[in-house]
Amino acid sequence: MSAEALPHTLLILLIELAIGSLWLTLYSDLRGEVTRGFVLTMALLVAVVAGLTYWTTTSISWTNNIDGYLINQDWLKTIQHGTLAVLTASSIYAFSVFMGWDPAGRIAAIGGAIGGLIVVVALAALLNPPIWFYLGGLAALLTGTLAMGTVSTSMVWGHWYLTEGSLPARPLRELTLILISVIGLQTIFFIINATIPEKTTPMPVTEIGSGLLENPMFYFRIGVGLLFSLVLAIFAFKTTQIRAMQSATGLLYVCMATVFTGEVLARGLQFITGHPL
Repeated sequence: MSAEALPHTLLILLIELAIGSLWLTLYSDLRGEVTRGFVLTMALLVAVVAGLTYWTTTSISWTNNIDGYLINQDWLKTIQHGTLAVLTASSIYAFSVFMGWDPAGRIAAIGGAIGGLIVVVALAALLNPPIWFYLGGLAALLTGTLAMGTVSTSMVWGHWYLTEGSLPARPLRELTLILISVIGLQTIFFIINATIPEKTTPMPVTEIGSGLLENPMFYFRIGVGLLFSLVLAIFAFKTTQIRAMQSATGLLYVCMATVFTGEVLARGLQFITGHPL
């Protein structure tokens, strides 16, 4: 992985985690049967991650060339403003839930979710120059955002069953089913984006081989980030069906690690090869 691209890789992961978690928290809240304490906790976590994301966007150095990977800086301000909107909306969401003003909080969260979608669209445009087609990069970022958000939200929600065994199983079952679907979509887009040649091949200053099939990270991305994550998600779903919520939460812990690892590998490979995996 390119050392120069590490801060930008971290930024992408923070964006995916903050926005994906907001989307799935809002979804769970609107669907019902999750507790207000859970919604408050998730909204606070989103606010913290969004704050770190905004700080990162304004702190790292930006050029049109990140160790050989071309970017379009015209979208940077959109990403910064959108991230600030997510931070503001999630903070209002948390405060409103704490005060018992749930409808106002949900309205703020909907605005933040829309702002988050704009951030992901702008991020795909910023990273687009070397990629074979804009929608290929956007699909990778959207599914990555959903995967990060779903696995984090479901793992946190799983802890509520450890203290209140009478909670309904449907929310966690739905979240794990969404996770399975998202990882499946990621796998499809992975195959497409890995197969079609990049528009421009990045030329890292450091001595890093740019060949996709020659890079060990490519196979770790497949084995750990996709296949193993999918197996863990399926097992977690199966355990929710028999109400073994403690086991499901443990599986989601491991799945969160594999999903996060997969996203790190995917973004690292993208900066080296120009393939949004």
